[in-house]
Amino acid sequence: MNSKVQEMLKLVDKFSNRHHKHEVLSDCFECWAICLSNMVDTPQRDEREKRYLEIVKKYDKCDLDIMAELFALVWITLTQMPENGFADYLGELYMASDTSNKKAGQFFTPYSVSKLSAELTLKGSDSLKEDIITLYEPTCGSGGMILAAMDTLQNDCGINYTAHSFTVAGDVDSRCVHACYIQLSLAGVPAIVEQRDALTMELIGGQWKTPAYIFQYMRFRHLLKGTVHGGNK
Repeated sequence: MNSKVQEMLKLVDKFSNRHHKHEVLSDCFECWAICLSNMVDTPQRDEREKRYLEIVKKYDKCDLDIMAELFALVWITLTQMPENGFADYLGELYMASDTSNKKAGQFFTPYSVSKLSAELTLKGSDSLKEDIITLYEPTCGSGGMILAAMDTLQNDCGINYTAHSFTVAGDVDSRCVHACYIQLSLAGVPAIVEQRDALTMELIGGQWKTPAYIFQYMRFRHLLKGTVHGGNK
């Protein structure tokens, strides 16, 4: 297990026994996603802030301090990822904490496998000639495959993914949506992450737009025209 994930897991274990790990991680992921979103996505700020306050009132000050300490560790680890090496940190944390939905066949792809898949798909691809490389991941989990693609673009293809890629990701599980959004946001990936049914294409939850997407909206806005993922800025 990654040493940073071990640190994260130790903090998760510090939460009071009034809360199951499943609940703790779900709430942490959602609160952190809201914190990131509310810094940049003003149209959704009020509604998401209301949801944030509903979640945190379940926890006492000690638990909230642990949640903040854990977020600080996640922030530092993920924002340093492009320089210190990519990994699916939250996916590994999710699986190591034994909170995944195994009955539904929810097992995240190991990052080494995701990286190999990304290399085989992207290296030598004609898509690399495009000014903006587009990716679509309808069952994104925590975003490991997307991070592996960004890893490959940057370190194997010499492409600045923060400026020359755009991703639409989705999952039916809200925890996965929040985890993916957190990881892509802190890694600087321009993306929209949706809670959407990949089979029916029904949007069953919100759209989460990363800071890198919002800040460069004028560059990417035309890519969604005529698609189910389009809509308001």
